[in-house]
Formats: sequence, structure tokens, C-alpha cells
Amino acid sequence: MPKKILFQITFLFITFSYTVGQSLTGTVTDGESGEPLASATLLIIELDHGTITNENGDFSIPIANLEGNYTIRVQHLSYATKNIQVTFPDDTEQDLVISLIPASVNLRELILTTSPSGSIVDYQPGQVFNSEELQVRSSNSFGEMLDGSPGVSMRSFGSVTSRPVIRGLDGDRVLVLQNGERMGDLSETAHDHSISMEPLAANRIEVVRGPASLLYGSSALGGVVNIFNEDIPDRWDPGTSGNFALYGNTGNQSGAAYGHILQGTDRWAVNSRFSFREAGDLYTPDGKLPGTSITNMTGSAGLGLQFGDLKGGLAISGLDKTYGLPDSPDNPDEELEIRMDNLKLQARTTWKRDGFIKNIELRLNAVRYFHEEIGIDLSEGGRDESVGLDFLQHSINSTITLRHEPLSFLDSGAIGINTEIRSLQVGGIEALTPNATSQSLAGFFFEEIPVSTLLRIQFGARLDLRTMHATENERYPEFSENKTTGTVSGSIGLNYKPVQYLEFGAQAARAHRGPNAEELYADSPHLGVAAYEVGDPTLGNEIGHGIDLFGRFTSSWVALEIAAFYNRINDFIVRQPTGQTHAPSGFDMYEYRNANAELLGGELIIKANLTNHLTFTGSADYTHGSQLGEKQNPLPFMPPLKSNLAIRYDTNIWWLGMKSNLVNRQHRTVEGELETGGYILLNLNAGYRFTRSGNHVFSIRLDNAGNTRYRDHLSRVESRNSPMPGRSANLTYRWMF
Repeated sequence: MPKKILFQITFLFITFSYTVGQSLTGTVTDGESGEPLASATLLIIELDHGTITNENGDFSIPIANLEGNYTIRVQHLSYATKNIQVTFPDDTEQDLVISLIPASVNLRELILTTSPSGSIVDYQPGQVFNSEELQVRSSNSFGEMLDGSPGVSMRSFGSVTSRPVIRGLDGDRVLVLQNGERMGDLSETAHDHSISMEPLAANRIEVVRGPASLLYGSSALGGVVNIFNEDIPDRWDPGTSGNFALYGNTGNQSGAAYGHILQGTDRWAVNSRFSFREAGDLYTPDGKLPGTSITNMTGSAGLGLQFGDLKGGLAISGLDKTYGLPDSPDNPDEELEIRMDNLKLQARTTWKRDGFIKNIELRLNAVRYFHEEIGIDLSEGGRDESVGLDFLQHSINSTITLRHEPLSFLDSGAIGINTEIRSLQVGGIEALTPNATSQSLAGFFFEEIPVSTLLRIQFGARLDLRTMHATENERYPEFSENKTTGTVSGSIGLNYKPVQYLEFGAQAARAHRGPNAEELYADSPHLGVAAYEVGDPTLGNEIGHGIDLFGRFTSSWVALEIAAFYNRINDFIVRQPTGQTHAPSGFDMYEYRNANAELLGGELIIKANLTNHLTFTGSADYTHGSQLGEKQNPLPFMPPLKSNLAIRYDTNIWWLGMKSNLVNRQHRTVEGELETGGYILLNLNAGYRFTRSGNHVFSIRLDNAGNTRYRDHLSRVESRNSPMPGRSANLTYRWMF
């Protein structure tokens, strides 16, 4: 049935077309050569809508009975941004010719995740991935998509459970957001849990390297990954628009389809999306890795409204996912499967107003999340299933942010309140923890001081109050315990631009993370990770004190960024092997313990335009993590030194690229953690863009072209002697209309 539905939806999207009325038309060209520029973006600033040029540099922006003067912003990679004035309806009667001048490479783009006041000034390093970059990186999980970007690695337990690791910190220390609010899933608590969002639905991802607890509280100790989609319409043109995507991968014989359609008027817009994904087991140079298949179906419906300066909307989305885990690859008679479903309500309202408070934004996410871990016995020709563990979580997250106008020596700033309510019920014969209910309330503020035209300072603080009430369930009868904590976070940063092409930034921050229920109360075998885990109810908050530094140089043909960090974390929670085996289950025993820790390292990024079409990029990053004490033992699962070199030839119609990943061996390991050797991977990619009834982009990527046998140090299947995926081809097609 799902495949039949998928076929019908695919057919409808492919055969869909629409017409427009009066339009503003023209061509965008290179100001030096006169060649047309494909994929240039044009935005009518006052109306907040625009278009993209086709392969001939031509554009057409639908205009509906407009009169007066408007500003159009024209942008293209490696060209200076240009603003032009147009008058309607006069300029709709002739084609415009807009010439762009080649300019410096630009590493920067406004990162909304760390800019509550809307400032474009950076105080800590980050990176933005737009829709085309995400298409080139298409995969079955966000961890795989972001792996190898500066400062980012991947924690994997098969493909679907892969999750980003930032500067050696993962799990509950890296916060993954959806449109600025918490996901409401359990992907951060264990490496067998998956992020509850379809990768093809993302149209923008922001990665912030370094603590961001000031805005997001606990779980943002190491960094933030903010995934944006269009479930709630934010900007739209009157009429019909949308996009459709197909994805395939030979490495696990996977296929996926995604469709999004939006119907808008001057006042409102409605949209919907649907996706389906199915994949088999991963292929490695040693053969298949059992227990890595996936079936995933998602959908959403959203409404956006706009009345003058008031804009808002809401969306409801659902997900149904089943995926395997490589629990016992050497035993074909045993399988482990996770079945999860997710129902989410999102709401957002923004009010732009006159006065000291110039903007008020309210966001809310309400989530019901459920998953169960199923043990499957295939011996004796049958199929015997048993539920070892299940989770049911209800959560509500809400943030209200007020942005204000400049006041005295202060520039624009923001104040806000954040609340979270979470209820977790744990069941099954192997329930890891008691049930738990938690509430948190936080207030925060951000302010900027323009000391001079060259120097700006940002500072802020956040106060968090959190209570957790652990209660009984079937495995923990007559259990009751309360835990209340209060935490203060703060940061101060500066940005200095001595000359036009040189910029420096620095930030000192105090951040925190509270222990989760598993770290506090676990006393059970965890089937999904093949370990017996023991918590400690006396664990306190992790408190981090860190410094981030970066410098950028940008010239007419090259951009260079260097970043460095130091982070000391008191009461760091370590999952420590005890050296004992739990007799009934046969699993190794692990205890959660406090230990002071430090992490230091940095990243290097370079991007150069060798010619108008040929681009070279390179990056390197390193993280050194240690437990503080007499022996200075390393922290577990620290990524080794790695670097990436890539070259790409892009004519604005088609592109060819080659990328190599160079990863050093990792010999700094703790007891029970295997060392891993170094390796080099070669990846190839190509793509084609054309415009006909919309914008079409085809891309193909060949991963691990040499079919190299290697082990990623952060892979949790490493101890089972299983290598990472072998050679695979990825094909993605996207139609934007």
C-alpha cells in the first residue's frame, strides 16, 4: 500500500503545472565577461519573495497589480551582492539586464541560531548549509550528511541512527533543533536512537560549534544543529509552489521520495509534505551488515497567516519509522528492531511593531513520541517477537523572544523566556529507568554594544530552574525521588574588524548540562547497545567554562578561517566500563561517573576561487579530550585529526567535483575502547541544473570510490569487527516549481 500511494503522489507532482500573470523579467550576467549567470537569486525585499535564474541567466518574478518603487536584491556565489530599484508597473514592460561584479569568496551567512537580536555579527564559529548543498550531501541520516564538515564528526550505529558529533561531544551535549525548538525525541540519550525527522525535508541546516546554553539551556554544552523546514509557511507568493525530490543509494539499495506543495494568497497559505524511505542492509567491503535496514514514512500539513505586521502559523506532522540495529551480526537467528512513531504540533507567531519592543516572536512545539525495542528470534523456522523496552514521551517546549530598539549605548538586543515540560514513561521487561516528569523555566537576555565602527561587544545571561520527579514503573516499584537544580549561564564576546577583509571574534562562556534519567537511575541491561548500565542519583550538573577564538581573512579570491577552543567541564559524566560482566545478560557493565574534563582543539577552513568556475576548498579539525587527574586519561570516543580537500568545477549549469577525506589513526583510547587506524577516502560528485516549468537539479555522488575497508572511530559497531560502508552511488533529483 505505501508504494502504491507513493507512486500516485509521484505521478501527481511530475504532471503538475501552473501559470502566472504579469511578471518582472530579465537576465543576470557576469559584469566582466557578459556570460549569463544561472542560479542567481533575486529577492524583492519589501515583499519578501523572489526567484532563481535559469541556465540562460533568465528570470521571471510573478507580479500581481503592484505599483510604486521596490528594491530587488541580486546575489550569486563569488559575486558582489547588488541592490537595484524598480518601479511597478513601468519596469514590467521591458526585460532588465543586471550585471554582477566578481567579488571575494564569502564564508559568512547570518546564523539565526545564535542571533536572537538579528545581528549579522559573529562571536563564535558556525556554518550554514543551504538546500543545494544539502542535496549534494543527501543521505539516510543527518549524521551522515554533516560528517566531515569542520569540527563535525558522526556517531553511527548503522546508517539511520547516525548523529552529529561536535568537537568530540555528542549525545545529550549536542542539541538538535527543528526550526529553533527541541525535537522532542530521544535521539540524544543513546546511540541506538534515531533523529525523528526526514532528511529530505530539510531546506537549511545551521551548525554552531561551541556552547550555546545561553539560548537553549541544557544539552547545548557542545554545540547546536538547527534543522529548518517549511512545515509552517514563513514566506510565500500568491499561487502554487513547491518541490519534489527523489533519492537513491546503491550502498544499501535505498530509495526515497519527497513532495511539498504550497498554495498561497495575499493573506494566507497552506502547505503539505509527504515522504517515504526504504532501505536494506548496508554493504561493506566484507559484505552486508545485518540489522541496518529502514522503512520510514512522514507527512505534515501547515497553515500560515499574515495580517499587516502580524504573521504566524501552525503545522501538524507525523512520522512512522522502523529500523534494525546491528546487535548480533554474527547470529542470523537473532534480530533487534526499533519501531517508533512521532506526532508533533508546531506553532509560531511574529509581530513586528513600532516602539521600543520592535519584534515579538512566540514558538511552541508539542510532541508525542513513542518507540519500542523488539527482540526477534528466528530459530526453528519461526518468528518470535518480544518487547524488551519501550518509551512514551510527551513534551511541550515554548520560547517567547522580545527584540528591542537601541537604548543609550546598547544596540538592538533581545530578552526571552523558555519553558519545557516533559513526561517520560518507560516500560518493558528491561525498562532502563523509572518514569520521570520534568519541568524547566528559564529567562535570558542578549545585548550588543557598538564600541566603535571596528569593535562590537555582545554579552548575555540565562537563569534555568529545573525539577525532575522520578516515579515507579513495573521494573522500579515503589520508586519516588525529586531533584531540583538552578543554573546560571553567561557569555561575553567581541568582534573586531581592523580592516575590510580581516575579522576576529572571541567568546568566553559558562554553559551547563543536567544529567538525564538514564545517567541518574539506570540499573538494567540495554539491549539496543548490548551493555548493562548503572546510573548514579548523586550526579550533579556538568558545568563548562570555555573560550572560542576565530579569525577570518577574505580577499578577492580566497577566504580563510582559523578557529580554536578550550573547554573545561566540571563534573563531566563519563560512561565508564567496570571490567565486570553482568551474568544473566552476558553484557559488559558500565557505570555513569563524574570526572572533571578538558577539551581543546580547533578548525581550519580555506576556500579559493582558482578561476571563475574552478573552486578549491579544504578544512582540518582536531579535538583533544582528557579526564583531569593524576593520569590524564583520554575521554572515550574522541575523533582523530582529520582533513578534507575538495575541488569543484561549476559552470552554473553543471558541475564536477572530487573530494578526499584524510583521517588519522586514533590511539588515545580508554579501557575497553579499540584503537583505529588511519585511512583516506575518495568521493566524486557531479550535477546538472536546468529550468523548464521550474528549477530542476540532478546530482550524483560516488562515496568511497576505492571501496576502502576502514573503521570510523566513533562507530558503535566497531567492537563487533564490522567495517564502515563500501563503495556506493547516491543519486538525487529535485524539482522546485
